[in-house]
Amino acid sequence: MDIKKYHKPIGLLLALIFLTYFSISFFNKTVQTTSDNKEEIKPVLDEFFKRRGSVLLSGDLTEIEGFYDKSSTYGRWALDHERRRIEYVKGWSEKRNLKFTEAESFYRIKSIKAGENSIWVYLVETMKMGYAYNVKSNIINYMGLGIRHSIQLVKVDGKWLIRRDWYYDPLDEDSAYIDAAPADGILPEITSTVSKPQTEEEAKPKKKGKYDREGAVAYADKYAGAAWGSGNNYEYNPKYRDYNGIGGDCTNFVSQVLHEGGGLPMDYVWFFDGKDSSTAWAQAPALFNYLIYTGKGKLIAKGYYIDMVKPTEQHPKGAIAEIEKGDLICYEEKGEIVHFGVVTGFDSMGIPVVNTHTSDRYHVPFDLGWDKRVIYRFIHIND
Repeated sequence: MDIKKYHKPIGLLLALIFLTYFSISFFNKTVQTTSDNKEEIKPVLDEFFKRRGSVLLSGDLTEIEGFYDKSSTYGRWALDHERRRIEYVKGWSEKRNLKFTEAESFYRIKSIKAGENSIWVYLVETMKMGYAYNVKSNIINYMGLGIRHSIQLVKVDGKWLIRRDWYYDPLDEDSAYIDAAPADGILPEITSTVSKPQTEEEAKPKKKGKYDREGAVAYADKYAGAAWGSGNNYEYNPKYRDYNGIGGDCTNFVSQVLHEGGGLPMDYVWFFDGKDSSTAWAQAPALFNYLIYTGKGKLIAKGYYIDMVKPTEQHPKGAIAEIEKGDLICYEEKGEIVHFGVVTGFDSMGIPVVNTHTSDRYHVPFDLGWDKRVIYRFIHIND
């Protein structure tokens, strides 16, 4: 037998056996490393998310700064993000004449990638927050937030620290402006207007038309994603594509609410075909134009926050008093519509609360997370 005829196949076979053995060993080692790290970092994350909620109430950044790798530029940036977030919440609550009463989170780890010197954790935080207006301190309003984090942890002197924390933040991240400040608060005369009890006639249930408002709200509440208060085990409707990471899912979600919950039929311009969406279905400016030009929606008012809440000749009780459950709110920055929310109710002062995706919100005051330069468009969906 001529061994030369067989040395190449034998060599390939031996190489395959070696690579298979190496791959299995490497995979098992990686799995074990990831498992060990998960057990190590879980107490750190537990304590971090516990304090992350409480610091929003106290405003004391020192409660969490020990969790960050401040020797790294990225670690200092991550900590500074938390500082801006705390300052925004404090400023917003002062201008709205309210106080946050509670803030608590739980999280779910989606994946872990372990390296030699660091570990990346992708997790979803679900936060519940309560707030009360100073003039109605006995009534607590509850809202929910969903926050997707990509966190890099590094071990420094035997302690796991946060070097990076990238996330969409419903309390701060939506503004296109730097050092965003919340808009000025509600004027006293507006407060009494929007919180005025409904008359007997106003309180009567409206006849269901082509658009099912209660159905739209029920769908929005069920599929509000990772936000506290939502249903479906904090997951989106798997029937539809998720646009998080590729432009945002807010408009896709609102279109689902209008169609699945509200019963508006798709057409050749506004549709989801099982795999992808039309421009009008998934992009905010296009959906606004579609609703207005088809007559399915009507623009109630457009303006800055104060323009929407103050009484005017055209809107004697303020435009804010004319919007209904199931209606929509557009958010415009630098001349472009960038976001959509669906009105799912009203808080104890009559302020509309919204559900959204990217970021996930459940019954959040419509302007929370936005700055004073945002222009709002209130859209009534015609019945």
